[in-house]
Amino acid sequence: MWYRLIMSTGAYLTGRPLRPLGADPTPVEDSLYAAERLDESEIAGKTFRHCTFANISFKGCTLKDCHFIDCVFVDCYFRNAKIEDCTFSASKFIDCNLTKIDFRTSDVKYYNSFSGCFIPYHEIVGSLPSEGNLRAHLCANLATEARDAGAWADSEKFRQDAAESMERHLWAAVRHSSAFYREKYRGSVRFGALVDLTSSKTRGLVWGYRRSHFVVLRNWLVITLVVFPLLFGLLRDGVTRKGQLVTWQETWLASVGNMLPGSGISDVEFASAASQAVAFVEVLFGLLFVGLVVTLLFRAAFERRQ
Repeated sequence: MWYRLIMSTGAYLTGRPLRPLGADPTPVEDSLYAAERLDESEIAGKTFRHCTFANISFKGCTLKDCHFIDCVFVDCYFRNAKIEDCTFSASKFIDCNLTKIDFRTSDVKYYNSFSGCFIPYHEIVGSLPSEGNLRAHLCANLATEARDAGAWADSEKFRQDAAESMERHLWAAVRHSSAFYREKYRGSVRFGALVDLTSSKTRGLVWGYRRSHFVVLRNWLVITLVVFPLLFGLLRDGVTRKGQLVTWQETWLASVGNMLPGSGISDVEFASAASQAVAFVEVLFGLLFVGLVVTLLFRAAFERRQ
């Protein structure tokens, strides 16, 4: 573990003088703080630039009104730490313990990143950047880290926030809502933003931005009770029951039977090649939805055991 940490973060651990964290004046630049235990202490009103914090225990510590600019935290322990009115800019958190942190009224606005760790969504949501593109990139990063840690609920919340934030950014680009967007999004670039926005909105409508039982059920009902019954209605000459053309009610029952493979709740027959092809496609949709439901149930059971 330590060998891997040295190999992945060695550039942050060399070339900076080693100093004790509690004794430095402010502002502090180009320093290395390592292997200190600051449990239950308070650090307030300090500014750190281009500093590395390695193997520091901030357990129960209070960081208040501090500014961290281009800093790196490596293998630091923040359990029960309170971060209040602090700002982090272009800073990195690598293999830190952040899951039991109290993150209050702080700012993680510019180009921060996380690797091997994440801050729970409910703790950091109030401190996320207001700018759509910055917020989207940070949330996407945190979604990946939360997923890798097995925190599915946090990962899905970050993923949804990332998608919605990027849509706000793209919509601002399409509308040319400020001088920044008028300068950066012209011509084909602006049109590309519109295409990306439309694609994201479509994915959100069809599948949802996050794992959602409601979205799966809603889409199942729309496909089963609206889309395929209408298709079978257009092909009624090839859809029969006991040799007779079916009614609209029977097309709905046939559609439900296809979406629940093996249920046997409908004895409607598909006599034409076109109706057979449509029925086959619907059966595939049914199998897809069964797989989605099984996945949702598995993840729900997995999360409950965590």
